[in-house]
Amino acid sequence: MDECEDNDDESMIVQQMPYFVRSDTDLLHAGVNNLPAENHPLIYSDPTLLYSQSDPVPSAPTPTPTTKLPSELSFDKASITTSRTNQSTDRLQLPPSAARLRSEMEIRNQHYQKQKQYAAESQRQRNLTDIDFEGILNLIGGCSTWQILIYMMISAQQVPHAMFNLSVVYMMYQPDHWCKIPFFNAESFSAEDGYTNYTWEQVLDSEIAFPKTYNKQRARAHHDQCHYYKRDYVHIKLLPWDKVRNMTIEEDTPIIRCAEWEYDTTVMEKSVVTEWNRVCDNNWSRAHVHMSYSLGYLLGCLVGGFVSDRYGRKTAIYGFGCLSLIFGFLLTYSREFEIFLVVRFLLAASNEAADLAAYVLCMEITGVKYRSIVGSLLQAPWACGYAFLALIAYMTKSWTAIHMITVFLHFFAMILIHFLPESPRWLILMDRVKDAEKIIRRACQLNKSRLPSDLGLIRHAEKRKWMKGNERPSYFHLFRSSELRFRNATLFVIWIATALVYYGLVIALSDQSSPGRSVFDGNFFLNNAIAGFIELPTLVLCVFLLKMGRKKSQMITLFGAGTLILVAVITSKTKRTTIALIFMFLGKACIQGAFNILYIFTSELNPTVVRNSAVGISSMIARMGAGASGYIAILSDVTLPLVPMIIFSVFSLVAGFLVIFLPETQGLPLPETIWDAVIMYTSDKQACLKHPENPINTKEGEPPGHGPSDKTIMTDLDSIGTEDDLDVRDDSKTMLEPKAESPKVPDS
Repeated sequence: MDECEDNDDESMIVQQMPYFVRSDTDLLHAGVNNLPAENHPLIYSDPTLLYSQSDPVPSAPTPTPTTKLPSELSFDKASITTSRTNQSTDRLQLPPSAARLRSEMEIRNQHYQKQKQYAAESQRQRNLTDIDFEGILNLIGGCSTWQILIYMMISAQQVPHAMFNLSVVYMMYQPDHWCKIPFFNAESFSAEDGYTNYTWEQVLDSEIAFPKTYNKQRARAHHDQCHYYKRDYVHIKLLPWDKVRNMTIEEDTPIIRCAEWEYDTTVMEKSVVTEWNRVCDNNWSRAHVHMSYSLGYLLGCLVGGFVSDRYGRKTAIYGFGCLSLIFGFLLTYSREFEIFLVVRFLLAASNEAADLAAYVLCMEITGVKYRSIVGSLLQAPWACGYAFLALIAYMTKSWTAIHMITVFLHFFAMILIHFLPESPRWLILMDRVKDAEKIIRRACQLNKSRLPSDLGLIRHAEKRKWMKGNERPSYFHLFRSSELRFRNATLFVIWIATALVYYGLVIALSDQSSPGRSVFDGNFFLNNAIAGFIELPTLVLCVFLLKMGRKKSQMITLFGAGTLILVAVITSKTKRTTIALIFMFLGKACIQGAFNILYIFTSELNPTVVRNSAVGISSMIARMGAGASGYIAILSDVTLPLVPMIIFSVFSLVAGFLVIFLPETQGLPLPETIWDAVIMYTSDKQACLKHPENPINTKEGEPPGHGPSDKTIMTDLDSIGTEDDLDVRDDSKTMLEPKAESPKVPDS
């Protein structure tokens, strides 16, 4: 009787046993028969598994799907053992290294049990272990050695890109300036030092050559920077100082506009302003330097998102990185201001295209658990480049030298980018499964983790509720759903406001050029260095803020920035400029945190098929605010110096209020398709996507098949469509297929 029961159990094992168990049984025979493990077609990704030598047993049968296993071989959750029996002479003799094989089979069994519940019935029939990339990340490690190496490669490129961007602070620097009067100017006084009876500083402080002006920027009279008196300066230059300073200006003395200018070189010896005389009537054109870069961002976001989604993340990063290197080098040799603007426009487009693809790549290879931390710390290279730029500017005091050093750093970064892998998530989506598997198994080796050798990667087929025929998914398909239209419009406004405030504060903190004009105290270079370094602790703080949720952390940073800027404005009116500067730094830190969180928030709100395009277009829209910030900052020339600060504060507060209308994404997996995004975010009250590995899951602790079915979800979301839309899936590539209606999951 016992023998019959054993045979029945044995038959059941053979019938129910999936192919992954058979492959391990074959692997045992490979070890017994001295077959090199690395040559076995079903070996794990770790080729270092070795087996001890043992005498072959010719009589041991090779198990097949139709051949019964020897009765001596029994399967157990903890081990696989063989026992000698008196009834059988055929024995499978295991080598001493079978202990390692037991642990290997335990791992495979855990993988199989964990993954099979997410595959559709047709997929379970196949002899593959099917799993999507979210599940892969949970198996190989969401943030381990492989990911860290990629983060370091990306960071090496982010430092020079930040320097390219923020060098506008030193390009737009407008020093004190005055008309260059023939035979009576600072240059001639310096050349004739010892031969004149007074200094050029005495000329500037008097009314010998320049009228005195009063405006809302200055609390005291200051020499006119755009006009001078028409007088006999050759004779005046020979007079002693006592006579010169007592000379009176006749009312009918002509006043002439400057044709040439001289500049104070104490802070910056060479800037775009001094090289092309962007002063007086051309003062507004210095804001074009920032606008050209912002417009380049627009192009970079649009083209970069398309290239990245179509040709791959690495292709975009490396290709546009090389273009940045070329345009950065050409920029320093611009001979005309207009040519300079065009080259800087192209440089910005290349930088932004590469940056967005790099950011999305990092988000796609990071597990849900670590995404907020990585998303925050990826901004650290930006802060380092910001602060390091102040040191370079202090040492060189020339915008051309700053750019050449930045190009040199970018060249070494591109060497590292050459070894960057492609995003496996993108490869799976493009049906390049073999390429993705190679990268994943390489990641397993670096992370010291294992995957089944018969792994089957799945691509989520896109819903065609918003697409026709074989139309490729694009970002604009998001606007075919009313809920997603409203969400993206809200995101656009928040992006514009955040960029406006961030770059506005960058310019405002550095726009202290003329004497008596600065709103805040402090050294020009030191203020910019502090503004960069203060972003580093902000990034760490964002990691803790993000644990409260994306919405709350986004609102806290935006409301905090707006409030602190208002406090700085009020404090500066009381002449406590040092305290006002401290509040400005704190406001700058808050808006940097808001920018950081917004990148994470936007990437999590959009599906993989259009994620890079979504982040790119959002960032592109934000450049409208970034470009306008330069012109708003210059409003201080014609209005009260604190008017730009008030505008920045209001925009920050309004953006913080709009965050209320966005859904929470904390702890949820990245949506793979537009369909996933609609289901995930149309209703926060739905118990959808609670499991970190499956795009549509059941409640925690429920067995598979007891969650909301496709039909139930379709019924709940009236704006999505009807059940008939489910039939457009590709059955050979989807994780979940239409099933019978199941009990509806109650709201959580």
